[in-house]
Amino acid sequence: MSRIPAIFIAVTRNWIRSRSGLFFTIFFPLMLLVVFGLVFSGGSAGNYSIQIQNRDLTPSGNPSTLSLAFIGALNQTKALGISSISPSIDPRTYAQSNYNFFGSQSSRILVIPEGFQASLLNGTTKTRLIVTSGTLSFLVKNFSQFIPPSQKQGIETGIAALNSTAAAFPGGNVSLLYYSDPSDSGGQIVKQIVSTVANSFNYRLVGATPIVTFSDQSLIVKRLSSVDYYVPGLIGAFVMTNGIIGLTSVATEFKRRGVLKRLSATPLSRFEWIVGNVLSQTVLAVALTVVMILAGRLIFGVTTTIDFYAAIILFAGAVLFAGIGMLLAGLVKDPEAANGLGNAIAFPMMFLSGSFWPLDIMPSYLQTVARALPLFYFSDGLRASMVTGNTSIALSDFAVIGVLAVAFILLGSLVTSWREK
Repeated sequence: MSRIPAIFIAVTRNWIRSRSGLFFTIFFPLMLLVVFGLVFSGGSAGNYSIQIQNRDLTPSGNPSTLSLAFIGALNQTKALGISSISPSIDPRTYAQSNYNFFGSQSSRILVIPEGFQASLLNGTTKTRLIVTSGTLSFLVKNFSQFIPPSQKQGIETGIAALNSTAAAFPGGNVSLLYYSDPSDSGGQIVKQIVSTVANSFNYRLVGATPIVTFSDQSLIVKRLSSVDYYVPGLIGAFVMTNGIIGLTSVATEFKRRGVLKRLSATPLSRFEWIVGNVLSQTVLAVALTVVMILAGRLIFGVTTTIDFYAAIILFAGAVLFAGIGMLLAGLVKDPEAANGLGNAIAFPMMFLSGSFWPLDIMPSYLQTVARALPLFYFSDGLRASMVTGNTSIALSDFAVIGVLAVAFILLGSLVTSWREK
């Protein structure tokens, strides 16, 4: 047992001296965290861009009051990044002129037509007249026994006058023009946002108040950003790659250089060799986790942290993937072949296990595949303990990881050739 620290120091020192190992173990995950954070953290300019062409101008050439109010309502959603284009140009020509190799830079254009304000005022007035007439008719029909005859006759006269005025009053229907690229996945989302705002704008103009409303209740007490959800997945993915790819490469390289042959001639046991490697992977996993969390806090203000459950899951995961790495190193002697096999196992697992995106967006058969991968339980357990605070899920995932860790460590020790024949 006293020789385990020596193995740990030797393996860790070999990793530190490797520039590529240092890059792919620490700096590459850090770069990926920054990229994910910049892409998914959002910004003040809105998530979806849209250009608005306002053709409803006053005689002096200024936008009408109601058209500006409608644009303001769109801006209040905080979901749209709004810019304007000149009312004198053709939207199709404008979109085509801005098309380049990467697609159209003006793929979403909303046109507010001429007469927008006048049509809204006419339509709103006529709607109010019809609603008032209908309300009075409902009262007379259902509560006539409570209305004195003289008042009832006056109400009926008023209803007739309202109906007559409404029939003679010019109506107003406004048709907003929306141009979008069919290949634009966000185009329909923007259309739904505009449609929802337009309906709400209609209700406000006629003085209607919503009857059915929503009250949001958060199931998570902590206030979290989107980057908080990616940190555990990134940690899980690269602890896995360090164990499978990194340890497999190091162990097979030691075997090729004859290091293992020389070690087998010493009092060092196979158990001490394996434990030393596992401890090295555990320290690397802790170092990676600390760096990722510190970088997330400094750059994006994430609030995720390591608690007791995250610590035991991290340890079990490091042991699990170190065991897989030892197993592969014991099965394959050639370093290049071992490296290729490690990549063939690690990278599909990284993208299929839900580390980078929710399983819900994947087809059902891929979700089944994901739940058969050890990385799914590792990333899910880290996320449950570090983000949502769901200890029951964290412990359940830890149980799966723990069983797999013991199994792969035993298999790795069995296939590790220690005494040369």
